Amino acid sequence: RENLVRSGVSSALAGERKRSRSLARASGERGVENSVTKKKNNSKEGREENDFLVEEYHSDEECGGNKCGGVSSDSEDDNVALIALGRDSNSEGRQSKAQGVESVSLSAKALLHGSNLDGSGYQNDPERNACAKHSNTNTNNTLSVGDVTPGTGIRKIIYAARTHSQLSQFIGELRRTHWGETVKVVALGSRSLLCGNEDVLYASKTNKKNSRRNESEITEMCLDMQKIKRDGKKKSDDGKGKKVSSCPYLASPEAVSTLAMHALVRPSDIEDTANLGKASRVCSYYASRKALAAAEVVVLPYNTLLSPQARQSVGLSIKNALIVVDEAHNLPEALRNISSCQLSLPVMEAAMSQLLAYTRRYSGRLAGRNLFYLGQIRKVLLAMIKYLKRPPPASSHGSDVTKDESIRTKEMMAAVDLMFRLKLDNVNLFALLRYLEKSRLSQKLLGFVNHTVASSEENANNTANNNDQSEFMSKHVSSLSIVETFFQRLTTTSREGKIIVEWSLESEDEESSFTTKPPTFRFVQIHSASQLDNIVEEAHAVVLAGGTLRPFSHVAAELFSDNVDVMKAASNAEMQLAREYDVVHNTSGSSSASPPSSLVQITQQLTTFTCGHVIPPSNVVTACLSFGPTSHKLDFRHNSRSSNAMIDELGRVLLNMCNVVPSGFVVFLPSYNYESQVFQRWRSTGMLAQIDKKKRIHREPKNSRDLETALARYSTEASSSIAGALLFSVMGGKMSEGINFANDMARCVLVVGLPYPDITDPVLKEKMQCLDREYRKSGTGITGQSYYQNLCMRTVNQSVGRAIRHANDYAAIVLADYRYASEPRIWKGLPQWLRRGYGNPDQENASFGMVLKNVRTFFAER
Repeated sequence: RENLVRSGVSSALAGERKRSRSLARASGERGVENSVTKKKNNSKEGREENDFLVEEYHSDEECGGNKCGGVSSDSEDDNVALIALGRDSNSEGRQSKAQGVESVSLSAKALLHGSNLDGSGYQNDPERNACAKHSNTNTNNTLSVGDVTPGTGIRKIIYAARTHSQLSQFIGELRRTHWGETVKVVALGSRSLLCGNEDVLYASKTNKKNSRRNESEITEMCLDMQKIKRDGKKKSDDGKGKKVSSCPYLASPEAVSTLAMHALVRPSDIEDTANLGKASRVCSYYASRKALAAAEVVVLPYNTLLSPQARQSVGLSIKNALIVVDEAHNLPEALRNISSCQLSLPVMEAAMSQLLAYTRRYSGRLAGRNLFYLGQIRKVLLAMIKYLKRPPPASSHGSDVTKDESIRTKEMMAAVDLMFRLKLDNVNLFALLRYLEKSRLSQKLLGFVNHTVASSEENANNTANNNDQSEFMSKHVSSLSIVETFFQRLTTTSREGKIIVEWSLESEDEESSFTTKPPTFRFVQIHSASQLDNIVEEAHAVVLAGGTLRPFSHVAAELFSDNVDVMKAASNAEMQLAREYDVVHNTSGSSSASPPSSLVQITQQLTTFTCGHVIPPSNVVTACLSFGPTSHKLDFRHNSRSSNAMIDELGRVLLNMCNVVPSGFVVFLPSYNYESQVFQRWRSTGMLAQIDKKKRIHREPKNSRDLETALARYSTEASSSIAGALLFSVMGGKMSEGINFANDMARCVLVVGLPYPDITDPVLKEKMQCLDREYRKSGTGITGQSYYQNLCMRTVNQSVGRAIRHANDYAAIVLADYRYASEPRIWKGLPQWLRRGYGNPDQENASFGMVLKNVRTFFAER
């Protein structure tokens, strides 16, 4: 396949060079008529050559003959797929021809513009979308992808997930279907995953492991290299220097289009697309965006789907599309993160200095109305800068001072309260935002700054970089655009979000050395329901899928609380499930009723579907562990879990469990901080060395880039060695979701404690109070305490679900904390497939001896 891509790119580059030479010769002719004639002929030749390249995607003879020669047998399948790629796009046209409508063969260019997705392959409309341009009267109903009008042909399917590994797993499953070889799939990813230029990815090629740049730095370098350079040697159609990019992977648009076509041949995940780009030395990041319009299935991360700005930047239209969101329990948090924003003091100072320089430069040309709005923006910025530079008095630090940031204090308030404190209640923010949008002042200011050498602006940027080492300020993003985003948040209601003001005070102690963040305004989204409205309104349907979506009333309360019908439907569905589906067997093995394997509830606006696990009950054993080997009560609440006695008892539990658990053994701890405490204690007592003799110990890496290496090392030892391996991870961490611990990687999962969030967090407290107010007001939804409990149990269920990955898999689940057996609400928060056959647990069956016996018997029967 890589050979075929290289061949296609080489042909595209050769054709482009040939057209450039022809145009150069034509422009050198003195006779105007001869020049025009030659240009027309060359244009015709260029079209024919393009058609010839396209024919390789359509013709059996071309791809089977010498023109595709030199390709290994592995590439023959790709040749066949390339043929099918063009032919399948005309299937709808052939059907229409049978009905009396003549079909038109689409070119590769039409394919790349999505002509096969909007029904344009007909007689009177062959390549409208490949050639038409948007008119000035376009409305929101007109598409943002190429020139394709959505909803008039094949419906796009958009699949979104949180992690890159989940997207790859989905494409792997898609390949296994009977249409897996013909469906056109595009996987969108970040530059750090798709870029093949090592000069961009690494600061040093000799030390790649420690010199890989982060996403912000890679984006910055990519945009720098794309700054257009005019090459006088290469002539374009108008006789001027041709615009080329300094990045060798973006040297030819034709090459990018060729890679886009090859990426559509068969379902390719991000790794496949990146490898094709490296093999052909073509940018796979922009090739995936080029292929977007022709894709029938689009695979992308949450952030790209949920952010309207991100969708617009990549050219993704969701109009009348079918959207599938996997692991949708993450959706509320993802929406809150996207809607939240911050505005630091260095950014405001940079925006202020740029505004002043811009006003001084063009004050004589600007109308009075423009000068008025510029003055209003400066007034707001000046008030905000003064407020952040005026730290609160020392007596007000009190409870707002955190232990690890003893010099930092916070204050949370509504946006309207902040405006009154700044004495800006007479400023019309809506009018300012309309002015900023219509005038496009942020873009103008960015262009002005990039072409003006102003010492005040340079000093502001230097100050920002010196004061805020952790905040990356891109020269491709205007400081005023960040200010504009924050102004938009200031127009929200107190129900939607709050403003957190954070000050950093300098210590008077010269001996103390620490790094402080600059003073910052931070907007945090509290109510995320309104953020999903634009997606629901545009899409044909939205499917929220996941293994931990229940209770449905919780999902509805967070995402659709403004829709009373959806709220009632979700509540009724949950009550029906409690009556008919959540039927668990008692300890004797009998039950009053046999629960159905699945249950569907359909209403006009909401359809819910619930089903059991694919494994039989005999493939999993669930054990609540309340006491350790020395009969010490396992109480992992925050105020007691850090005691030496509790940590030592946990070590004895694991030491004994390693004797009966084969292969891989995964332990989930409640937090990273607690993991550090546990390992520090075990090192001092020698417990860590004793456990390591039983099973080789592995830990979840702190750096996400080391995750795959750590997993591969653990997987090898867990499945190949006789003793197996022991992996320590954290609930809610990198390995607790989206990771596939199938088969011998996790024959036992032990969950330590309950990962309740910090109840003192002001944002969490505000969210819980908001839910309580709405529940008292309307009588629907959920309470704050119920929300708090569900956050914890959802994290536990995600961690437990790492072990069972297919129908023949089996594992033991051990829940180490006395509360699992003593508090029914916690036991009922576990999934039905985990509780079935056990009834309500009791403390007698939660002793260490009984649990160890049950686990040993379970594995002995395998």
